Amino acid sequence: MRRTLTIFFALLSITFTFGQGKFGKYLNSKKLALTYKTVKDNEKDDYYQQFYWLAKAEQLKTYPHLKDVKPKVLYEFVKKVNPQNPTKKLDDRGKELRATAELSLNQYFKNKNFENNNVLMLNLETYCDPSQGEYFTKVDPEKIKELVPKELFAFNSLNKKTQEEKTYYLWINKKKDDFDIVDIIPQEKENKAFYARLKQYLPSYKFSKYVPTVKKGTKTDKTDVDFYYIMPFEQNTDNIEYKTKDFKTYELSQYRKAGEEWKGVEKPRK
Repeated sequence: MRRTLTIFFALLSITFTFGQGKFGKYLNSKKLALTYKTVKDNEKDDYYQQFYWLAKAEQLKTYPHLKDVKPKVLYEFVKKVNPQNPTKKLDDRGKELRATAELSLNQYFKNKNFENNNVLMLNLETYCDPSQGEYFTKVDPEKIKELVPKELFAFNSLNKKTQEEKTYYLWINKKKDDFDIVDIIPQEKENKAFYARLKQYLPSYKFSKYVPTVKKGTKTDKTDVDFYYIMPFEQNTDNIEYKTKDFKTYELSQYRKAGEEWKGVEKPRK
């Protein structure tokens, strides 16, 4: 059984490595740029895609409130927000746009002009998605909010085509040295008990679409220190506070009806 599992995980590892393409080993845009002369025509999609992800991640890293976030975390976040365009088929206009972008990028690499600026990003964006079908999502680094220092960040994004706004929450699990894009609002299927208690106290409550306030539990209390307490944005109506350890399972901690004081939620009797 152990041998079977070992083989399975080995194959999984190989699959993941190849899935990144041979340029996945580069985690620095300058080093990747220096290899541009060796890139074959059938490798260009993966090459420029990897360069785009790295350049975007490095751009985020320059902002003071993100300086302590590991580069790999920002890199994986960029990949999540702007996934690789699944289609390789381009119309004539798309091919023309991509060719123009590539000429500009080649000059950038040839002259070793490694300044990360808007012109570079526009050309990379054009090459990776000339049909403008995927890369309309823009994350403004200046609007990123650090909800819990070095642990939880809110990234506001805007779809430049539809003007639709979306917020991504990046959680850095320091204990496991891992990270994930999490949903701050409890999923009803996985948190039936939470919603049952919420309905009991505030039957008409609706979650706010705005970024909530998040704080950590009491450091001196071992039973509380691992919790994150979440309070939705105040809108002069009913409000709640709830807590979680893993952003999957949630508990209601207190509630307030409009115009009244906060009330703690009693623990269920055993």
